[in-house]
Amino acid sequence: MKKKEKKTNFTDSDSTIIPTAFNISPDRESLEKAFKSFELASVKLSAYYNSLEEKIVDLKENLNAVLESMPLGVIVTDELNRITFINKYLNALIPNDNLIKYLSNDINEFFKNFFEKESIEDFIKPIFNPFEKTMRISHSKSIPIFVYVKILYGKNKKFSGRIFIFQNIEEIKKTKRLAEIGEMSAKVAHEIRNPLGSVELFASILYTELKDEKHREIISNIISAVKNMNTTITNLLEFSKNIKPDISKQNLDDICKNSILFASHIIKQKDIALIKNIDKDIFINADKNLITQCFLNIIINACQSVPCSRGIIKINSAVIKNGSNDTDYIRITFEDNGKGFEKESIGKIFTPFFSTKKSGGTGLGLSIALNNAILHGGYITAENSAEGGAKIQLYLPS
Repeated sequence: MKKKEKKTNFTDSDSTIIPTAFNISPDRESLEKAFKSFELASVKLSAYYNSLEEKIVDLKENLNAVLESMPLGVIVTDELNRITFINKYLNALIPNDNLIKYLSNDINEFFKNFFEKESIEDFIKPIFNPFEKTMRISHSKSIPIFVYVKILYGKNKKFSGRIFIFQNIEEIKKTKRLAEIGEMSAKVAHEIRNPLGSVELFASILYTELKDEKHREIISNIISAVKNMNTTITNLLEFSKNIKPDISKQNLDDICKNSILFASHIIKQKDIALIKNIDKDIFINADKNLITQCFLNIIINACQSVPCSRGIIKINSAVIKNGSNDTDYIRITFEDNGKGFEKESIGKIFTPFFSTKKSGGTGLGLSIALNNAILHGGYITAENSAEGGAKIQLYLPS
């Protein structure tokens, strides 16, 4: 016979035999650790997210800075052909119209106003870039331009817009012409420089031998004219050659003294009062010849602007602290009591071959000065002083 199985009945009093694993409650310390870990992870995630946002903003600002600094007109559109960006160069190329009003509008509106019966289809059809178009920049003037069109892709290679780049063909021709002039000028300058040296040498010998003051004054004028011509030729040669600075530690006051010495002929000739206040303890890393030439060109430009016998030129130095990074700048200020810069020409004074002098001139002095400053990581600004004369400030890294 089979034994009868004994039935087990669970009652409330028997609840203690339920496995304890189902009845565990976490302790307070474990919960606090879990919450702290979660809170720490949240803070880290939030910081990482903020860091990504900052990087995106920085990248966007850097991209805008690059597009703004390009010597080309730039328009960016979105996937619906609406304009999202127009750079300053393009706005300057069309001076009589404020292009900001085209932002967020269909680019066809821009094409309609500045191209003859053109639409976006005429710009995206060409297979090869660049292609040539004619842009109307005013009611009476149109210019030939090269157009480059590039498609922009977003996430998963999805079409997100286009970038249109406009290059002024007239500027290309001008640059080519400047290169040709520079090459020709270098050849002519070399041919002239040798006989000029002989003229200056013989004139100097004659000056020492003559006793008559009137004759000595005539010879002095000849020597001064030869030196001016030699400066012009030096400028032509400097403009035409590819320069690689030979950097070494230089005393700023010594460079200034040498520049004044080289300009002494015109300073004496016009009886100019030159007031120099350069800190003798300032040293810069520079190519001595290039920075001396930079100083000299600025000084000669000032000498040519001031009146005879009443001319005053002031040269001062200062250290400019740059709070945004570790680089400090040395600022050298040149001020004169001439007529100053005219409003319509102040934006062109650093342009090669631009000159306001009635007696002529190559228009290369300040252009070479700026180029030499840029080669050293510096720059030059020009404005009129409070007294009305010219004020040029040269900034060089310390």
